[in-house]
Amino acid sequence: MTRLTAIASGKGGTGKTLLAVSFAQALAQLGERVLLCDADLGLSNAGVHLGLGETGDLAGLIAGRKTLQQAIVPVNCGRDRFDLLAAPSGSGALANAGAAEIDRLIAALETASAYDRVLIDLGAGVGSEVLQLAARADDTLLLLTPDPAAITDAYAFAKLLLRRTTTRVPQLIVNMALNATEGRRVAQALTESARAFLRATPEFLGFIPYDTRVCDAVRRQTPLLSAFPQTPAALAIESLARRLHGENAAPMAASGLR
Repeated sequence: MTRLTAIASGKGGTGKTLLAVSFAQALAQLGERVLLCDADLGLSNAGVHLGLGETGDLAGLIAGRKTLQQAIVPVNCGRDRFDLLAAPSGSGALANAGAAEIDRLIAALETASAYDRVLIDLGAGVGSEVLQLAARADDTLLLLTPDPAAITDAYAFAKLLLRRTTTRVPQLIVNMALNATEGRRVAQALTESARAFLRATPEFLGFIPYDTRVCDAVRRQTPLLSAFPQTPAALAIESLARRLHGENAAPMAASGLR
C-alpha cells in the first residue's frame, strides 16, 4: 500500500523543502518507489531545489484535466530516481485552493499504487489546507529548529493537528542543531509542553546538524545528497531515511559543524 508521509513546519525557514527533496532521494536509494508532492500550494519551490524547469502539473491533476501519471515529472539524481508532482515554481497557481481541491489531491495520492511512498511537502504554518493534508497522511514529520519562534510555532501545529484528529501526534525532527545535546534539548522543550498541556508525547526521530554545505547545495540548485553526500547533514538525513524505511539506522553523529 502507498504510504503518505507529510513533512510540516510551524514556520518558514526551517529547511522543510530541502529535507523533503533529500528524503525523496534517500528513500529512492533504499529501493522505495517515491513520489514527492510539493503541496506548498502558494509557493511551490521543490523544483528550484532540484534545478528543474519542468515540475509537473499539480493544478491540472486537481482540476481533473490530467491523471496522476500525466501530471508528474521524473527526477534523476544519478542512479537515484523518483517522481515530482508540483505547480510551476513561483507561480502561486494554487494559492486559493480550498477544501474541495485538497480532497481531490488527497484522493489521487491515496490511490497512487505505483509508489511505495508519497512524500508531501506541506506549506509552512497552520493553514486549513496544511492541516487537512497532515490529518490524512499516515505519518506527519514536524521539522523545527533551535529558534524559539520555531519551537513555539511547532507546538501550535501539534496542538491544532491533535485538535483536528483527536489522536494524531506528529514526529519531531530538529534541524540545524549544533550537536546531539542541542537537538535533544529542543525536542524535549516541545515534548514537555505537549505532555503537560496536550496530554500527548511526540516522538523524537532525530536531529540534523547545522552544516554550511546545505546552503551551498541550495545555491547550486542541486540535491544535498548529490552535491555533498559525505557532509554531516547528508549523513544524518540518510540515517533518518533508513529509520523511516524500517532499517536499523547507524548512530547519529554526536556533533555537527560549528
